Order: sequence, then structure tokens, then C-alpha cells
Amino acid sequence: MEARSVAAKDSSPNMLPKFIKALLGIIMGFRPLNLLLIFGVHKIIQWVMIGHGQRLKLNINQTDLFETLDQLMWASIALAAAGYLINDYYDQRTDSINKPKRASHLLISHHIVFWSFWAGINLIAFSLGFSIDRTVEHSSYGALLILISLILVGYNLSKWSKFLIGPVVISGLVALNPILAQDLALTLYTKALTNTSFNEVYNLIAPTGQWIWRIAFLGFLSNFIRELIKDIEDINGDQNAGRRTLPIVLGIERTAKITAVFGLILVLILGMFAAIALNSSIPLGINLTLALILAIWITYKSAKIERPSQAKSLSLTLKLLLILGLMSLFWL
Repeated sequence: MEARSVAAKDSSPNMLPKFIKALLGIIMGFRPLNLLLIFGVHKIIQWVMIGHGQRLKLNINQTDLFETLDQLMWASIALAAAGYLINDYYDQRTDSINKPKRASHLLISHHIVFWSFWAGINLIAFSLGFSIDRTVEHSSYGALLILISLILVGYNLSKWSKFLIGPVVISGLVALNPILAQDLALTLYTKALTNTSFNEVYNLIAPTGQWIWRIAFLGFLSNFIRELIKDIEDINGDQNAGRRTLPIVLGIERTAKITAVFGLILVLILGMFAAIALNSSIPLGINLTLALILAIWITYKSAKIERPSQAKSLSLTLKLLLILGLMSLFWL
């Protein structure tokens, strides 16, 4: 009896770290920083669009407006979380090589729990999308979210999906967030105004709308470069799992050169946008100039990648560039 109680005491300290490690694995599997970025994008766009509505004295219930825009935000976060979850499910073999020190994802080790959880998150996103459709006539947010979910599943099924299609699709979804948030706000404003078309409402805030599209495009380009660099970083695991990414097909050196070319395109566009912004908004111009300096450094380092280990720090730096892009939305 005494020996059994001693054994229980000895094992209890070890159980807590295991539980914490498993819990940490679940939390980190959902990429909390990435989900926070999605939250930030939607909240800043809300703040910008609602500010325009108040200046234009649009007669719309602010509570209903916030509620509908929040539904799109939470649907986007839920869909992204489900996407990360299924990515980890299909990349177990790859991640075991690329990230051996990463805490195991407890949900993935239990198939029934995993698929139930994944389906539940998707259903939350779909229900929020259809709720928006009930508020906004002739909209298809529910169908769009279902399509995005299917794309995220399909992205993980083919060994060729990560060659170029994957980076384009994932980057496109990143850029879609500010555009959808703006589109929904303008649609709600159009609904509140009688005898006014969507285009007429858009023209009322045209400079801001143009900048949201520009920043969304910069987000697409920055994330596309990051996806290529992450493919270099993960080449060993992807090769072992039979994935056909760009570095596997073309080699690290050629992929690094392609990444540097896209980096130069990003630098040129950022430079042009920074010059335009400095003529109208000094804070926005400064923000984009800082992003430009960081993009120049990233492009220089991209061209010099020779080993997967060199890509890791650069991938993190590109996330900082995406955060800088998010911050530029503050000045619209």
C-alpha cells in the first residue's frame, strides 16, 4: 500500500509536464500568431470602414454592423484554424522530420476526435457565413466558405499541390481577408442607403478602398515569397513524404533565385506605393518605407540561401513584414 502511494507521488510530477506539452501542441497547432493576424486585419478594416460611415453620416445601426462584420471575422478565423489542423494531419510524416522538437498534436493522434473537431470548426464557419447571407441579400458567403474549406482539403491531398498552386492559393486566401471585410462593410452601407449602388458607395471612399486593394496585393506577394522560403526550409521532410515542392523539383539554388526575383518585384511595388503614400499620408508613407527596407534585406538574403537551415530565420522575418503590412492599415 505504502509502495503504491510512493509510486503515485513519483509519477504525478511527470504527468503535469506531459499534459502541458500536449496542450501546448494543440494550441500551437492552430498557429495562434497567424489567427491573431487575421483578427487584427478584420478589426482594423472594421475601424476604418466604420469611421468612413460616420464621416459620411450613413444611417446604419452600428451594433448590427459590428455584429455582421464580426461574423465574417470569426468565420475566417475558424476556417483558418481548420486549415492548419488538416495541414498538420496530412503532414505528420513531414513534420516529424522538419520539426522533431515540436510538441505532438494530441488531436491528430485520435482519428475520430480529429475529424469531429475539424468538422465542428468548419460547421461553425459555414453557419456564420450563412448567417451573413440572411442579413445581406443576394450574397454567397456561406458557399464561398465551403469552397475555401474544400480547397484547403484538396491542397493537402496531391503531392504536386505544393509545387506552385499551393503557395498561390494560400497567399490568395491571406489577401482575401481585407478585401472581403471591406466588401461586406460596403455592401451593408449600400443596403442602408436607398437608390445607391455598391459602386457609388465605393466611390465615396475610393482612396481608402484603393489602398486596401494595394495592401492586400502586397500581402499576397509577401506571403507567396514566404511560402517558397518555407518550402526550402521543409525540403527534407517534404522529400521524404513524396511532396513535389519547388525546391525538390528545381533545387534549392534555383528556388532561391526565383524567390529573389519575386523579392525584387515586391521591392519595386513597395517603393512605388511608399512614394504615392508620402504625398498623401506621412504615417502610411513611413510605414511602407520601413516595409521597403525590410523587403530589400529579405530579397538580398533570399538570393544567398544554399541550405534549408538558412531559410528558417528568413521565414520569421517575412512574418514581421506581414505584420508591418497589417500596421499600415491603421493609417488609411
